[in-house]
Amino acid sequence: MLVLTRAIGQPVRSASGVSLGHVKDLSVRLNGDHPRVYRLVVEDRHGTGLLPWTRVGHFRLSGIELSDDAPLGTVVANGDDLDLLADELLLRRDVLDCQIVDVDRHRMARVANVLLTARPDGQLEVAAVDPSLAAVFDRLGIGRLGKRFRGDVIDWSDLHLTSSRGHSIQLATTSAAVHRLDDQALAELLTRLNLEDASEVLLDAGPERAAAALARTHPEVGERLVLAMPDVDASRVIEALPKPTAHHYLHLLRDRSPLTRRRFFRLRGWRLNRPSARRTQPPRDTGTDK
Repeated sequence: MLVLTRAIGQPVRSASGVSLGHVKDLSVRLNGDHPRVYRLVVEDRHGTGLLPWTRVGHFRLSGIELSDDAPLGTVVANGDDLDLLADELLLRRDVLDCQIVDVDRHRMARVANVLLTARPDGQLEVAAVDPSLAAVFDRLGIGRLGKRFRGDVIDWSDLHLTSSRGHSIQLATTSAAVHRLDDQALAELLTRLNLEDASEVLLDAGPERAAAALARTHPEVGERLVLAMPDVDASRVIEALPKPTAHHYLHLLRDRSPLTRRRFFRLRGWRLNRPSARRTQPPRDTGTDK
């Protein structure tokens, strides 16, 4: 098993031993449960460039040796300007040290390291992430202290990324975990995302699936989600809800004030406002019909 942080910074050399720079990041394309490393982000004194995995001859912790003597290729002065594909993600920038949602155990965690495995054909694939304190101590070079703490691994196929690019690509990738969640699990995910991301998940899910998840959320969470969605989309979701619940949300939309349209950074109180697995009652109604 290879950890991402030990690969970062390793020297990159051509087949004849010429130094081309060092590894700054690894990219993957999110097209499966365990995506393969697609390109290396290599940095030299001129800038940063993308190097296809097909050029890698040997990938070792002591350094990466290419299979040819070709130059690095096009480099850019700012690594953020890299020309990535629509489904391409950078593991260091978009995953490492970012918060993720473990959709299997319904919790939030911060990624301390990314775990990679070597396939029989020599390619690397992402196996899991490690959010444990043991991984943090290992990165600090005091792994002996980390042995006191229990390891914790989250399979890549069981997580949802909260980084801006990670969240967007997973929504657009049909194999991502968010697309196979049942109503209860989707409600749990909504409660842990910030309001904007949670609204995007609902819109992507479609009215019927969104309504089923919304019906399982805490009333406060559900109200904020409905108010955050565009009116047309919110109305479609509400139409798919049971009548008592739909009545409440229609009343909420009708009587909202400009203040209720505020975008909150986080769905406040998710530890208290957990979805109920057996919720049968509609949300509380705060007013009467006129």
